Amino acid sequence: MERAVLQITLFGLLLALAATQPNKDDWDIYSFHINSTVTSRYATTVITSRMANRMDESKEIEFHVRIPKNAFISKFRMFIDGQVYDGIVKGKEKARQQYTEAVSRGQSAGLVSSVGRTLEEFKTSVTVAAHKKVTFELTYEELLKRRLGKYELQIHARPMQPVKSFKVDVHIHEESGINIVEVKGGLALADAINKTHADNEVHHKIR
Repeated sequence: MERAVLQITLFGLLLALAATQPNKDDWDIYSFHINSTVTSRYATTVITSRMANRMDESKEIEFHVRIPKNAFISKFRMFIDGQVYDGIVKGKEKARQQYTEAVSRGQSAGLVSSVGRTLEEFKTSVTVAAHKKVTFELTYEELLKRRLGKYELQIHARPMQPVKSFKVDVHIHEESGINIVEVKGGLALADAINKTHADNEVHHKIR
């Protein structure tokens, strides 16, 4: 059985790694974590973003991330004041109609829209009380396509502002073994990557 060759492409990491400019928003993204597990070319990725309202009044907080066009969202949850709110994932056309209706009623809803040829954007917002926090958790899945003997995992990690706690974890398991793993994302990643590589498992950590 042919051993796997995998390329991990990381988009938008420069902003998160630099994290030097002051935040001018009324809310903070204090934690942005991505955990991706790949088993036999099937990838499951979880994006967890924790935000806080810094204002003395309620504030609408936005969450939007980009995912590969071939992926599908399998779960979306919000955590507010110890309560868990599970989203209901629906087809695009029905979701678009219900999104418009929910927004007009002042309710929270999420919508996926295309961004270029390879990415889609998921966006939602929720009103958070003064000095309170919210956690967004989005899970998407995809079967990675093999091209010219290798397959690519795309991770778009671009928070809307600099982040204090930023992590990307990629776990790869291939029964046939792993020959080469390439990580692309610019020179800013050079000192941030920690890799563990066994015969059929790879773990990449970016901090």
